[in-house]
Amino acid sequence: MEKIQIKSIVNFIIFLLFLTNCSTTIKTPKYESPEVKTDNVDENNARLSEISDIPIPSKSIIDLEKTFILGKGDNWMGRLSLINKENIEEIYSFFLNEMTKFKYKEKSSIRSEVSTLIFENKKKTIFIKISKVKFGKTYIEITATPVN
Repeated sequence: MEKIQIKSIVNFIIFLLFLTNCSTTIKTPKYESPEVKTDNVDENNARLSEISDIPIPSKSIIDLEKTFILGKGDNWMGRLSLINKENIEEIYSFFLNEMTKFKYKEKSSIRSEVSTLIFENKKKTIFIKISKVKFGKTYIEITATPVN
């Protein structure tokens, strides 16, 4: 008889332990809002100010994933990818008018759904590709290569 009572007491204790470990509330980690970087605009402006030999449309934002630049000032080479809210025609006209002020000569221009402009000076050639992206924005890809 004693064995039955001990066995039932042990089973009862295990049952109580099981019940106390089961909870009706779900424990989830406390929500913490992600960090929002406010210096992104400052970083964007700082990078654009490093390029001094071509005009940059106002309120352009750098697409950092597609930008690859070596050098600074007049000696930069690579690809500068920008996003702007202006339409393709306005961006096209901007570069057509402003590049001559930076002593570049127009070598080629194609105005279409994906517009292209090619300019050259004594040191480098600038290829500009302008296309439309979602939400009425314009994608500008500027590639600078040495003249040789």
